[in-house]
Amino acid sequence: MELDFSNSYRKSGIPFINDFPWGTHICCFYQTKSDLIDIFIPFFRAGLENQEYCVWVVGEPISKAEATQALKNAIPNFHAFAQQIEFISPNEWYLKYGIFDSGKVLETWLEKLAQIRSQGYEGLRVSGSAKWLNKRYWKAFMDYEDKLNRIIGINNIVCLCAYELADCGIHEVLDLVNNHQFSFIKCKYDWKYSNNSLAKFDRLHLIGKMAASVAHEIRNPMTSVRGFIQLLQSKKDFLAYQDYFDLMLEELDRANRIISEYLSLARDRKNNLEAINLNDVLYSLLPLLQADAYKEDKDIIIRTGEIPDLNLDPREIRQVILNLAQNGLEAMKERGVLEFLIYMEENQVILEVKDSGTGIPEEIINKLGTPFVTTKENGTGLGLSICFNILESYKARVKVKSSTNGTTFKIYFPCYQPNITSAC
Repeated sequence: MELDFSNSYRKSGIPFINDFPWGTHICCFYQTKSDLIDIFIPFFRAGLENQEYCVWVVGEPISKAEATQALKNAIPNFHAFAQQIEFISPNEWYLKYGIFDSGKVLETWLEKLAQIRSQGYEGLRVSGSAKWLNKRYWKAFMDYEDKLNRIIGINNIVCLCAYELADCGIHEVLDLVNNHQFSFIKCKYDWKYSNNSLAKFDRLHLIGKMAASVAHEIRNPMTSVRGFIQLLQSKKDFLAYQDYFDLMLEELDRANRIISEYLSLARDRKNNLEAINLNDVLYSLLPLLQADAYKEDKDIIIRTGEIPDLNLDPREIRQVILNLAQNGLEAMKERGVLEFLIYMEENQVILEVKDSGTGIPEEIINKLGTPFVTTKENGTGLGLSICFNILESYKARVKVKSSTNGTTFKIYFPCYQPNITSAC
């Protein structure tokens, strides 16, 4: 299985919403037809212009003719995208068999995704008004929304659901906010929004800021506890409990490492850019990598080609390499081989990290880089989150290929970078 994380974030098209990842399921509350047009048109335009297949479930208060004309008005060359968007009625999408059958509708999503992916589209973008929804279907529809979250969350799908505010009481609003990652509403002249998920668009920065506000208060008592444990450990009366003391110290150190990872998300990174060669960075880390590998009866192989210097922060690149190396070593059994390759591909410098482990489960690989998503029993998933943030700041693309024979992270560094001091 191969995933390209360079395209994992999609353009929302909506002026007040940042780019969002595949798997995003959002909700808006509208009051007028004009409100819907203001949201749907830029939303679909962004999808059309970024190689996504679009499905507009057209129903009240907008007709298919009005939807088509609005897109033509907004996109001068709309005819070029005519085969890339499908207008479908609620009866065809939701009530295909005369009643609302959530299982059948969910099958429709997956069938449509498989169809358009086979045609070369990057993913599926769906939106429409739920004006058709009868109150007798409400509970079943909320159960469906919950199941839809799980399907969207592991596939190349983004979905915007629209509900007329006049049709929703407080209980309905709460149900909808709870079943979507992100919600927004038209208040007088402006759109207001709220987020319902830590996996939001700026989630890494948010988590870091939250952690930073309490990290020092947590670390102070931890330092005191560690000191007292070490003091007790040195007493002859407690020699029989050395294993317990070692375990406590190990767990305190692990907690401290997690806090440090949180804090690294909070900091506004100031890159100390300099012209460096990835080969030099990798070879400088070789003794450390070999020491970690040899003590576990594993091997390190490095193959490098001639490459130009890149304008990078060496501290950050070392952090990326060490994190990927640690993940690779932990994924392998004894006699496993971790391989590093650096070479040129067209006008890009490539760094590949290959392990010979058992691969990453499909349900995990789709969410790599998300905090708390990890295959490790005691992991946090923050290491890859930090790495992806660093690489994104350099406009570096990441592809991950995984199978039962191992996993490969392939990183593409563009030769042209702002303020770069050497050209490819």
